[in-house]
Amino acid sequence: MIVTAPAPSPVAERRPPRGRGGRLRRAIALVSAEAAVSIFAALFLTYLGKRLHVNPMQRIGQVSGLAAIQLRLLLLLAVTVLLYLALSRRWPGAAVNIGAATVAGLATGVTAAGNVVALRGTTWPLNGYGGDIGNLQTWAFNVIDGVPLPPEYPPGFPHFLAFVAQVGFDGQVAYAAKWVMIGFLAISGPVAYLAWRMLLPPLWALGIGLTSALPLFDLYKPYSPLVLVVVIPVFAKLVQVTMGSALLSRRQALAVGGGLGALLAGLFLMYAGWFVWSAVGVVVLFAIVLAGLFRSGGAKALWQGLLPLLAATVVFLALAGQYMVRLLGASGTTKDTYFYFDTFTDPAYFAMWGVDSPGPQRLAGWPPLGELGGVGLFPILLVLGLAVALGLALRQPMVLTLAACTASAFLLRYWYASHMARDHAVQLYPRTSIQIMYCLLALTGLAVYYAVQRIRDWSRSHETLTLTLPRRTARGPRRSVVIGALCALGLLYGMAGSATADAFMPKNPDQKSLGTLAWYAHNLQQPNGKCPHYAVKDLCGVFNLPERPGPGPKKP
Repeated sequence: MIVTAPAPSPVAERRPPRGRGGRLRRAIALVSAEAAVSIFAALFLTYLGKRLHVNPMQRIGQVSGLAAIQLRLLLLLAVTVLLYLALSRRWPGAAVNIGAATVAGLATGVTAAGNVVALRGTTWPLNGYGGDIGNLQTWAFNVIDGVPLPPEYPPGFPHFLAFVAQVGFDGQVAYAAKWVMIGFLAISGPVAYLAWRMLLPPLWALGIGLTSALPLFDLYKPYSPLVLVVVIPVFAKLVQVTMGSALLSRRQALAVGGGLGALLAGLFLMYAGWFVWSAVGVVVLFAIVLAGLFRSGGAKALWQGLLPLLAATVVFLALAGQYMVRLLGASGTTKDTYFYFDTFTDPAYFAMWGVDSPGPQRLAGWPPLGELGGVGLFPILLVLGLAVALGLALRQPMVLTLAACTASAFLLRYWYASHMARDHAVQLYPRTSIQIMYCLLALTGLAVYYAVQRIRDWSRSHETLTLTLPRRTARGPRRSVVIGALCALGLLYGMAGSATADAFMPKNPDQKSLGTLAWYAHNLQQPNGKCPHYAVKDLCGVFNLPERPGPGPKKP
């Protein structure tokens, strides 16, 4: 198993052991501190975006807002480095964790702050009351009124949106939707970091977990990619626990499996699509893992490996089984006939996606011409990362899980795409691009991780190299390595967050870009009957007010 706890102190400074309970309490306290710091950093930077007074409907206002966010990011990165240096003098291991968690929070705080700027002056979320976000608001009203939801859609988010609207916004679902979406976007970085911390040390969890999720962050419906960012590491953790079940007592195996099953159930109820695309690969992978346990240790090892898996399955079915039955029942009758830009793209291309508002640059020629037989350098790099990861760590749970989910997504992608002409149905297959990209980026990161491990192990056997190669001390990585990683990753995430936020800044619908979503939010009459503050003159009244813009009737 991969140890993610802080490195132990040098032998001379070790204190007497406090027992398993003491170690567990310290680990829980450290993880709690990481979560608190990361979420605080994300929400604080988002709040700073709310303090920016610019006109988001003017390009100069958009640029000024994005630059102001970057300025605040630089200051917060400097504070993060100083905080790390201060903590590292007394708690070097915990200092690395806190520094990495803080950068994880700032990573998506940048994008969330940009979304706050884009929607400044309007009550509506992106796209107002239209499209998917309009459906979600309608379903939230239905939850408030006790009206049943569509059987095929996960009930988690509509119920959560309805709850927040009633508790925090006096039933105003539109206003709740705006801030719930921004909140989900803000915490995406901390949640991704914490999910990968189950498997990797802090700096690697930051570098691999956040970097592989950069193309996924979506301002329109951020809860959907957030589920993907978390569910893959959770599957990998369950594989890791199953493979290492011999090291656990029966009680531990059942407890860990049950906890992971509850987490999977919560994710499934929030958004089930990624479970569908991963199902084939995950089922085959667990069959292979259990067969390997039986070959190596017989029936006893097989039973020990089944314990966490059975516990996870039972808890998952207890919490999400009812919805899963409804989903399976509706799958035979639900037909997705929405053919949009990505459905006409080469199905073997997944490096980027055009969604349904690709913009003029993509309409001019998409996908872009690649350098090697039509394949670009970026997909080539991902394929090389896959090869290296499989070559160095084929038996590692993380690599096995990512490879299985990638293969499963490819299989179902080509299956549904090959039947489009016959069935006249899309069945959401372009969304597999997101999963394939995420898994291959994570595999490329793991290729670097295991390569560094191999080099470190090899260098330890050659004394002449130990004086020249950077070494990990007994207290953790060298300060210079940590500072370099925090600064480099912080700047990378800042640039990526700014680019993502800029793509959703209000733009005239004639440009057919993602900015259309914010433009509609600024030019649609608000639930109170007034026009947004920065609405185009004499244009707001052209759009009809939604049939039900206000709060639903409150239950007695």
